[in-house]
Amino acid sequence: MKVKGDLSECGSVKLWYAGTIKFNSTGASTGVKLCELPANVAITKATAVVKTAFNAGTTNVLTVGTNDDIDDILGTSDITEGTAGTYAVNKFVTYNAAKTVKAKFTETGTAATTGEADIYLEVARIPE
Repeated sequence: MKVKGDLSECGSVKLWYAGTIKFNSTGASTGVKLCELPANVAITKATAVVKTAFNAGTTNVLTVGTNDDIDDILGTSDITEGTAGTYAVNKFVTYNAAKTVKAKFTETGTAATTGEADIYLEVARIPE
């Protein structure tokens, strides 16, 4: 999904729905593409809404990012995956080039049979 919205005004913050990841999303353990960010933007806040708790037997880890580890937006300690709720983190991550935002769910122990989260990003245009 390509993020849509008018970011023509520098400094104007927009809330974007980036996408959803489920425990059984294809490619969840290596990264599921959520959205494309345009060049010259900053993420000022990231929110994960865990609608259904992830229930793997030992650990549940959900991260979101654009880097190789898929964790520069929401890291391993930012979300309590086993508890439904809203987890928001204030950020200031800038991107001068267009980027693909991905989410990754990894688990240990008995495989999860539930889990779903929606990801939202507050994005602002920055000067070129």
